[in-house]
Amino acid sequence: MIRVAFKESRLGLRNSIVRIPFRYANTCLTRCPQAVMGIVVEIDGKQQVGFSGDCLPPGWFDKSPDKTFEMQIGDMLATIAEATAEFSRSMRDPVTLFEGWKPVYDHVHAWAEARGLPPLVAAFGISFGERALMDAIARHASMGFDAAVRAGLYGIVPGEIHELLQGSVVEDWLPSRPAQSIFARHTIGLTDPLTSADIPVGERLEDGFPQALEEYVRDNGISYLKVKVANDPDADLERIRAIAAIVERYRGSDYRVTLDGNEQYKRPGELESLIESIRSRSELAGFWNNILVVEQPLDRLIALDPEKTAGVRELGKVKPVVIDESDGRLDSYASAMACGYRGVSSKNCKGPIKSLLNAGLVWKGNQEKGPGHYVMTGEDLCAVGVIPVQSDLCLVATLGLEHVERNGHHFHPGLSYLSTEQQQAALENHPDLYARGAGRVAPAVRDGKLEIGSLQCDGFGFSVLPDWEDYTPVTEWEFSSLGLA
Repeated sequence: MIRVAFKESRLGLRNSIVRIPFRYANTCLTRCPQAVMGIVVEIDGKQQVGFSGDCLPPGWFDKSPDKTFEMQIGDMLATIAEATAEFSRSMRDPVTLFEGWKPVYDHVHAWAEARGLPPLVAAFGISFGERALMDAIARHASMGFDAAVRAGLYGIVPGEIHELLQGSVVEDWLPSRPAQSIFARHTIGLTDPLTSADIPVGERLEDGFPQALEEYVRDNGISYLKVKVANDPDADLERIRAIAAIVERYRGSDYRVTLDGNEQYKRPGELESLIESIRSRSELAGFWNNILVVEQPLDRLIALDPEKTAGVRELGKVKPVVIDESDGRLDSYASAMACGYRGVSSKNCKGPIKSLLNAGLVWKGNQEKGPGHYVMTGEDLCAVGVIPVQSDLCLVATLGLEHVERNGHHFHPGLSYLSTEQQQAALENHPDLYARGAGRVAPAVRDGKLEIGSLQCDGFGFSVLPDWEDYTPVTEWEFSSLGLA
């Protein structure tokens, strides 16, 4: 266990533009800022840098209909700033990461609640400093993230958060070694083309990379899918039929699916209608059998209400229902389990410590209910490289997940938002994960998988450190620079 004193930090932004608009729930992402945090800490009298990063997307952390994207970005940046300031106070004198993190967690959630901000926004702000500290500690010890977790360098005490985990250590529920490869679960957005014929002539990219679902399944061997539904029963069912037909043409029955409701269902009965429609159609028998989980169908405002989750409990008898947007606090998954949910998502943007602890709840629950009853999934909020996507892949590798929603490179044009030098450095340092093609460096999906062995480098999954010349200081960045109307 290592004791750390927090010394200084900086935050920079760099804009990115998607190659394909990403529609989820009632939001469409076309461009957004990518944020990178750098910190300096002191460990045993020596200074050490650490980094974290993520995109600042519209309409996921906060889906308030009266908030513009500009307002949401302002809230996210303010929360990151508050969390960072609190880390500086909490870790003024050397403490373990866990000892310093818990007061920050409590303070920022109270601060956010007083301002009417959702718990997810608070978790996101905290995660920036949390991830950067984890990176710095691992770099100081010349260890990768997985080794640092197993060695107890972060000082995590599970029983202080969940009574169910009293007497346990994180290593108890981790696999014997981190995953070296992982299946990429391809998200099918609500407006994504399914076949080449679905792409209007004027919208065909011709950029050397797949655009339609059929191309990904045929050319990249994609066999794991995340299908988004919109609470439009007829349209959803017709789209599911089309997706199943395409995938089964190339994969037969050899594919897996997660069904993502994105909080589109305000009443449990609406979801039950879709599920019954899928189950009752013989042509969708394979699709139904291959559904692994149903993700966050209910609006977060009712998702953890015991009186409104009877449908979740019934569906949970045949398919696990997992929370995602409802996983805003440390006790959210425990509350969800009591409501009949069987799973939870892991996302670095919600905090890696929480993911590690939630994995412990899965492990403990399965000791009682049997293997596979409770599950954890890996999800992606359109994360791109270098730092965001590699750190998240590093986390799910440590958790031992077999697949992860990972296609930020589909919606974004690979690493092309970064400088040529940064792209080349990523390729040279992580040649298993990236490849060069059609003039850009991008994650390489081969036979449906990403190779991620090189992420077990010193730090939190990345060898390439950011070039601050490429980023605009947060105090100088302006929303107008995105060029959105």
